[in-house]
Amino acid sequence: MRNATSAPATSYYDYIIVGGGTSGCPLAATLSQNANVLLLERGGSPYGNDNITNLSAFGQALSDLSPTSPSQRFISEDGVISARGRVLGGGSCLNAGFYTRAATSYVAGAGWDGRLANKSYDWVERVVAFQPPMLEWQSAVRAGLVEAGVVPDNGFTYDHLPGTKDEYCDSPRKKRIKIYLSRRESDSRRGRSRPLAHGVTFRDASGVKHKAYLSNGRKNEVIISAGALGSPQLLMLSGLGPADHLKAHNITLVLDLPLVGQGMADNPMNAVFIPSPVQVEVSLIQVVGITNFGTYIEAASGENFSGPRDYGMFSPK
Repeated sequence: MRNATSAPATSYYDYIIVGGGTSGCPLAATLSQNANVLLLERGGSPYGNDNITNLSAFGQALSDLSPTSPSQRFISEDGVISARGRVLGGGSCLNAGFYTRAATSYVAGAGWDGRLANKSYDWVERVVAFQPPMLEWQSAVRAGLVEAGVVPDNGFTYDHLPGTKDEYCDSPRKKRIKIYLSRRESDSRRGRSRPLAHGVTFRDASGVKHKAYLSNGRKNEVIISAGALGSPQLLMLSGLGPADHLKAHNITLVLDLPLVGQGMADNPMNAVFIPSPVQVEVSLIQVVGITNFGTYIEAASGENFSGPRDYGMFSPK
């Protein structure tokens, strides 16, 4: 992992991945087993940042509005406050995520190979996931969910099942990967004969432009993995998107794709803050209730959720 200021002016790779988030990082790790991979991330490193790696500091990154914050707050056109990851690791560095296998119906509906999915689960469960200690608060949450009818009590399991279960948490753990942290947006470079991406240009923190091209290979690819917001933005900056929208922003049209950037939606979230008369342990998501209609009920605890901090998407106000 290097700052993009150290990147050569021109370089060549088998795969170029733009976006080092929850999808881009494992994709780069997998491809690098047999290929040379460049992973570009606009944010900084999560290592050494206590707001990311320290459990008791959870939420502070969401209240950090500085230009170098790992969290980039934004407000949607209909007034919803949210945040984007701006750090290597993406949203997984900001949220209180837990690990669970996908439901078998989801895997089938997505058209995935179930055997390959199971192999992926085996790797994650061996390398990334771990069993957290179950202390008083999370134990009480588990008992409360079962008492409220979020049943059955599935105990400690990987499987995505309706009811209440204990969860695995995410844990941070050299192949042929180069990771550049650029802090600037990228766009694709296209061949002249037809609209086929063969590289990217990006600027480092000093504003210096760099070019990365695909090596000569039949299966080499530029892969956009910049999230639900960043991916359509990069496509449109590269001339791929709704023609009228690109024209309005003086972007040269390469290919009219009317659906790029359209139909954005997210799941609603409600946060309830409950003052405790006694001190409770600091904990994130260790128990989850999955209802029959598909909602998740989760709980976190600790004094890091008290006080005047503004977390943006959820705040004790």
